[in-house]
Amino acid sequence: MTSMDGHSHRQDQSPAADHSSVAVQVRGLVKSFGTGETTVTVLKGIDLDVYFGELLLLVGESGGGKTTLLSAIAGILDIDAGELEVLGSSLSKMSAGTRTRFRGQRMGFIYQQFNLLPALTAAENVAIPMLIQGVGRKEAIARGRLMLERVGLGDRTEFLPRNLSGGQQQRVAIGRALVNEPQLLVCDEPTAALDGPNGQKIMELIRDVGRAPDRCVIVVTHDSRVFQFGDRMAELTDGRIVGIHPIQREATV
Repeated sequence: MTSMDGHSHRQDQSPAADHSSVAVQVRGLVKSFGTGETTVTVLKGIDLDVYFGELLLLVGESGGGKTTLLSAIAGILDIDAGELEVLGSSLSKMSAGTRTRFRGQRMGFIYQQFNLLPALTAAENVAIPMLIQGVGRKEAIARGRLMLERVGLGDRTEFLPRNLSGGQQQRVAIGRALVNEPQLLVCDEPTAALDGPNGQKIMELIRDVGRAPDRCVIVVTHDSRVFQFGDRMAELTDGRIVGIHPIQREATV
């Protein structure tokens, strides 16, 4: 593949992914902020394929465009130019309302900010995506409690966010993103507020989503502890992808 800087970047294959089926296809994506002389172009012609059955890591220097690219793929940001197809649908051709419904039905999000509702318990926060999709409140809360157990918060289901530590709030946010078993999971620094053991547990859950043949995961990270869970790594520098590499793992007996 060739980016706008004229360099060709081979999309190395990962053994876990189904390379006959592209989950996310990005072509010539450009995104700028500001107007006139204050315009800053953050993404400068991004080309990228992300496959079903893989966990792709987005890495690179701060300010290189990683979070902007993630937000565009998630349909949160409008793009200025290029094509963006996600799960077989063209986001760039959708209306804002259609994109919102599409995100709610098909995607899960883990942000650097936890975005928990302060008046709701941990279980109620996790249940929100199911309630939006029409699941009954009793079932949604029950499933929320089960998900909290999976992220190690089974004894905190009725706590309000203000009574949880930063790491615990992060795990509630992760449970909320995973509870609907989304086809596409996008994560912005999911382990930033977590210690080693909890970060390991969370990345194992996230990796399991990416291993499903009809799902994929994209993770923005600076945390080298996360690298072992990825299938491929795409490096962004100054708004361009400068390399895409398979992640080599040590052989296990």
